Amino acid sequence: MNYRLRLIISFSILISLAFGIGGALLISSSFYSALNKEQSVVLKEFENLQNNIAMVSHFSGDDYAFNIKEMVGQMEMGKMVRWQALSITGPGVVIIETGPSELLINNLKINTDGIYKYIRINDKTGKRLLFFSKINSAGKNLYLTASFDISSPYEHRDTQLKIFLAVYTVVVLTGVAVAALWVGVLTKRLQKLTEAVRKIADGDYSIRTSLKTGDEFEQLSMDIDAMTDKLQENIKQLEEDVKRKENFMGAVAHELKTPLTSIIGYSALLRQGNLEEDEQMTAANYIYSEGQRLEKLSHKLLDLLLMEKDSFVMKTVNLKTFSEQIYATVLPLAESKGVNLEFGFEEGNAVFEPDLTKSLLYNLIENAIKATPEGGKVTVLGKAFEGGCELSVKDTGYGMENKELSRITEAFYRVDKSRSRAQGGAGLGLTLCKKIADLHGGNMVFNSRPGEGCCVVVRLFGKLKGEVQHEE
Repeated sequence: MNYRLRLIISFSILISLAFGIGGALLISSSFYSALNKEQSVVLKEFENLQNNIAMVSHFSGDDYAFNIKEMVGQMEMGKMVRWQALSITGPGVVIIETGPSELLINNLKINTDGIYKYIRINDKTGKRLLFFSKINSAGKNLYLTASFDISSPYEHRDTQLKIFLAVYTVVVLTGVAVAALWVGVLTKRLQKLTEAVRKIADGDYSIRTSLKTGDEFEQLSMDIDAMTDKLQENIKQLEEDVKRKENFMGAVAHELKTPLTSIIGYSALLRQGNLEEDEQMTAANYIYSEGQRLEKLSHKLLDLLLMEKDSFVMKTVNLKTFSEQIYATVLPLAESKGVNLEFGFEEGNAVFEPDLTKSLLYNLIENAIKATPEGGKVTVLGKAFEGGCELSVKDTGYGMENKELSRITEAFYRVDKSRSRAQGGAGLGLTLCKKIADLHGGNMVFNSRPGEGCCVVVRLFGKLKGEVQHEE
């Protein structure tokens, strides 16, 4: 049984029970109220008859039977009575008996004067009250038996029941029809959401439900659409990651192929043994330089792999002391290129991961020195601020176009490929720098123009992404 049919049946049962029980209670309440009212009227009439008989008997002497019969006759003629049958008997005499005798059969026994009893009878003779009373008046014992019709409340109830059954049938059928329509509307919304989820599960992420109902269905629709947007975004991100990894692996293979080809080629020439001494030296130099390039490439790749670990130790570092270590390391490279190197670090402490930050500065300064012609200048500045530090490297080198600035952090991307190869570059340095800045919750900003050099500003914050340990 599907959900729609279950809802229709549930609504139908609910409507039937609610209206049926409510109608039954209303008719029952009305019936018993009318019955009690009818019974109260009959009781008063019987009491009035009993009192009149007692009074006539008391004041009539020996003619009491005649007077009682005359009084009852007058009451009947005046239509002042509602009894169906009546019997009054005295000592050894029947004073009056009217109506069908079978209505007066009873088993009630009264031993106390002035007290009456009655029973409610509902049989083939009808619905009635049967009274029996013993009246003692002027020393005479009179017995009064009377039957009163009370069928009016029952007839009214039967009429109400017939009307109610007709109304009940119409209401239930109408309720079922309305329930079916309403359930159809609800299940249509649910069906639309179900179909959308099924299509999404099948890989169609362009589906959007976009229900505007102003209720929980709209909220569910919004949640499904938001989930689909996020899922589509994540899938796109995964596809881009896969593409980047494929490009990365292709670039790695290409970068390995070129130096390996040179090494293998020159090694083969050396093995032949028929080279002149200067030719042998040239071949050895090529093998050495290409080997160095392979070594640098492997170091960069290893650094990138190590960046994927999830635990780093944060330390509070004095920037001035830190800069002196960097300066001593990169000064020989600057002197060999004929580039002036200037450091300007302010006093202060900053919190970062020292080894990662050293690697970041080494790469930025090395790139700046390589991009600066002989006689040029590279300036390295640093200052601490609350929550982190700012490092900048500025050169007076060749500079870059704006379109190149957006791609320089991509793996293996090089602005001038021939110059980069000649200097042993692999195009991974800035990729590594960006990764380090990201891990510190920071960023890198490049500013450059062709022929005017380049300036990169790095902001690092004392909070690493991932598991962090602090050490003073």
